[in-house]
Amino acid sequence: MVNRILFLFFWGALLIALPAEAQRRVVDADDHLPVSTASIFDATGNVIGLTWDDGDFSKIPAAAYPITIRCMGYEPLVIPRPEDKDWEMMPVYQDMGEVVVIPVRRNILKQKFYVRQYFCMSNPSDTVTFFIENMANRLVRSSKEDKFGGNSSLRIRATRCYGRYNVDDRDSCVVNPETPFPSFLNLLHLEDEQITLPESFTQAGDKPKIYEEPGKSGMKLVLKQNAQSFVAIMDMLAEEKDHTYSPWALKALGCTMDFNQLYKTEVYCANDTGVYQPKDLTQASFVMEAEGRGKFIRKALNSDKPVDVFMMIEIYLVENDFLSKEEAKAEYKDKSADAKFEIPAFVPPLDAATLQLVERAKAEAAKRKSEPTEK
Repeated sequence: MVNRILFLFFWGALLIALPAEAQRRVVDADDHLPVSTASIFDATGNVIGLTWDDGDFSKIPAAAYPITIRCMGYEPLVIPRPEDKDWEMMPVYQDMGEVVVIPVRRNILKQKFYVRQYFCMSNPSDTVTFFIENMANRLVRSSKEDKFGGNSSLRIRATRCYGRYNVDDRDSCVVNPETPFPSFLNLLHLEDEQITLPESFTQAGDKPKIYEEPGKSGMKLVLKQNAQSFVAIMDMLAEEKDHTYSPWALKALGCTMDFNQLYKTEVYCANDTGVYQPKDLTQASFVMEAEGRGKFIRKALNSDKPVDVFMMIEIYLVENDFLSKEEAKAEYKDKSADAKFEIPAFVPPLDAATLQLVERAKAEAAKRKSEPTEK
């Protein structure tokens, strides 16, 4: 009996002495706080998951490596193989400089953006991937009196779209593929009112400041500030039952989707005024995870079962300008969609898999164009 007790004591002490296996999380390389709403891309460029509030994520299959992790405000992180340790993302900061306002009644802010959209639909055997680039803008009033006959919604001014279909053992890439629903960019609304900081953010000290506002099924608002940037993360499903939402409009289009994760992140240049205005915005993102049950979504994969749907939209500020009411009215009436693409120097390069998709799509489009047509 004594020997048995000594044996159990020995092994118990040994287990306590051994280091615990590290929990894999995605964290900020500077302050080691969790990085939530980061999108995880597999080796083929498909979005396969998101990080949660604690920086954790679902198990990643070994076949998915190397993976790329992308999150607004951070450099993309490539992980070549599975590792049992925290993965650190390096913050990047964007300084847009001072906005010069001409001393006339030019109170309507015009913002120009470069946008990337990553979209993936998959079932266990098939995958459809879209990569879309846009130029977009919006007009934001400085006050309620500055009416110009429009609103602050994002407006698409140019589009480049590429798709990859890996369905029924056939793999093809195309330029300007047909998609089962309109661009989600039309549904994304950036904040057009100023954000006032919580009182706790005014306390002295160099440590990063965090504010969390709980909802019914998650943190509906998380604010973070350090010396370089201010970040607002909004959980758009935090007030929904079971953290799930199924829009009736998509049901009406035959594109029924049950949204399980839906986050908007906005990044602003840090200042010491206590408020952040639309002109301070530098970057934004929109990430989504859903289950597609609509017939048109399932048709894209010839699937009789629901499909997994992932999306990430990255929005980068190109330029701030201020317009008069007359100029804003003329701009809002302009519906042209042939703007020149402008990609800021600070935008991260495309990952290898997405770049390959674009090059393949262009090559296959050029090949089809050169082939003689049947009479």
